[in-house]
Parts: sequence; structure tokens; C-alpha cells
Amino acid sequence: MQDKYILQYGSLAGWPYKVAHALREKGINSKNVIFYDKDVHDLSRNLPYDGSVCRPDDSTFKKIGSIFKFIEQVKNECSIVHYHSSNIFFRELHSLYEGPKFRKAGIPMLISFGGGDARFLKQANELNPYFYKPYSRKIDTIIKLRYSSWKQNIRFCATDPELGEVAKPYFDKVFTFRQPVILDEINLKVPDANNTCPRILHIPTEPKVKGTEEIVAAVENLKKKGLNFEFVLKRQLTQKEVYQEISNCDVYVDELRCGSHGVTAVETMAAGKPTVTFIREDLIDKFPEELPLVNANPDTIEKVLEELILDAQLRHNIGKASRAYVEKYHDSRVVADDLIEIYKEIEHA
Repeated sequence: MQDKYILQYGSLAGWPYKVAHALREKGINSKNVIFYDKDVHDLSRNLPYDGSVCRPDDSTFKKIGSIFKFIEQVKNECSIVHYHSSNIFFRELHSLYEGPKFRKAGIPMLISFGGGDARFLKQANELNPYFYKPYSRKIDTIIKLRYSSWKQNIRFCATDPELGEVAKPYFDKVFTFRQPVILDEINLKVPDANNTCPRILHIPTEPKVKGTEEIVAAVENLKKKGLNFEFVLKRQLTQKEVYQEISNCDVYVDELRCGSHGVTAVETMAAGKPTVTFIREDLIDKFPEELPLVNANPDTIEKVLEELILDAQLRHNIGKASRAYVEKYHDSRVVADDLIEIYKEIEHA
């Protein structure tokens, strides 16, 4: 039993690796395994991981063989399986093979979500007038199939406030999971309270989700008004390059349409940057009360940016509060401590 490890399966924004890394630092054997090394949306972020099931250039036959071999390894080598956004053999087919196999082996399973993998579009559009994707019966049917498959063998979920509300009907218990960051990897540089020409940064991994079109339009209007600032938009960056760009900005604009924040917002707050994103009104009180994110949507982004551009002291104060918030709630060591308690509970459930 001592040699068994906790599997963090998936490559979701790099956070499964950060969880495994933090657990190892605490003396708990954990590994992050991904399907294969290929980033989403044609990005090349070079996200870290401990191992992969197969290689992108393997034949279909070889990939399938690797999947079944890895499932057998997990059954024999793992004490807990923590899925991050995806399971090993197709989300909709979890209940047909790996789920029953792990359950019969007595391996507790926990699943965390990233967003589109577990969000019903009909509900999202009803709750969020700015949501980026219209309702699709086909997609919602697929999401329903995923939940129906997962719930047959996975009793527990750990996710953010938005998806926690969606997931509640399908699991015995839904825990709060906060995206982790490794603080030592991020350069803390709170905006200068005397800077009269702030640098605004936007890195749209998914332009439609992020509201990039509205952000650019707001920037152009503010330039026409004669405000003094620099706007930087970059996309194809490694994680190291992203951290460098974040370090050099004074304001980070994340996303305006989703309604909840992702891991990038946590990373920018960790760097001490005022971070602009959209949090749905019905979700605000589900986050810690000191959440320092600057709330903006496509209708308010110009006004919000104008205030931040004109007030250097405000940028400085929000930046300091942002770092303190991440240290309290999102430091990978804090997240690991929270997960250790969750793992203990599901092992004895």
C-alpha cells in the first residue's frame, strides 16, 4: 500500500501537475498522467506533466492498446484516482469499462471540471446573457451522457462554484476545488502607484470565450479619448513566456463571457496584478468575500478599464489584495492540504 500513488489524470491548464507536485512535497506519492502531449486550441504552452498514456504519433491501434494497459496499471498501482476534466477511455463510456474496474478494485474516484466539459449550454445561457456559446441540444445531450456515465461509479466531485451547482444532482457530495498555482514560479510585481502609463495585457487562448473583440473595441475607444496607456495582445506563448508577460503588465484582462474565473486569473492575481474578468452576479457570494477580481462584462469593460487606467493607486491596492488572496486560497500547498482532507473523506466513505 505504501508504494501506491494518487493519480492526477488530465492536463487541464497544467493544474493536475501542480497538485501532484504539491502533494509530493508533502510526502504523498502522486503523479500527473496525461493522454498525450498535445496542447488545446493549437497552443504550445509546454505544460509540465509526469507521464503520458501514449504519444500523439502512435497508431490508433497502439493508442487503444496503451489505454487498456494503463487502466490495468492504475487498477494495481493507484490508491485514488482524481480525474481532471477527462477520464482515460472516453468521457461518455466511463461506466462501461474503467469505472466498474476501479470501483470493484476498491479505488475511490473523484472528478474535477474545467468548464465546457461539464457545463449545460441551456442553463449557462439562461443564467448569463453574455455567454459565448448558443444553446445546442446535441452538446447538452453529450454532457448529460457524461454525467450519467460518471455518476455510476464516481461518487464525488471537486470543482469551482459555477460547476459545483451544475454537478450537485449527480454526485453524493461536491467539494470546493480552487485552481492551484506554484507561487515560486510567479514573479510578484505589484503595479507602481506612481505609474501614469499602465500596460494592459490580454492573452486570448480562446478569443470568443475571452471576449477579445469587445476588449479590443474598448481599448480603441479609450485611445480615441486620449487616455495614456499601452495595450498588449499576445496568444502563442509558452507558460514561461506567459508568466514573463504577466510580470511586465499593470492590468490583466482575462475573460468577459464565461461568468466564472479560470486558472489564468489566479496566476495573474498571484503576480500582484489587478485582473479583470466576469463573475456572474448569482455566483459572487459563493466565492470568498475578499475576492479582488475586477468584475466587467462586454457592456462595462470600457468604463472599468478607464477607471483602472486613470487611478494608479487603485491598481496598486488591488494588486496587493490579489496576491494576498491567492496566498490564502490558491497556493498549491494550500490546495493540496484541502485535497488531502477530501481524499481522507472519500477513502472512508
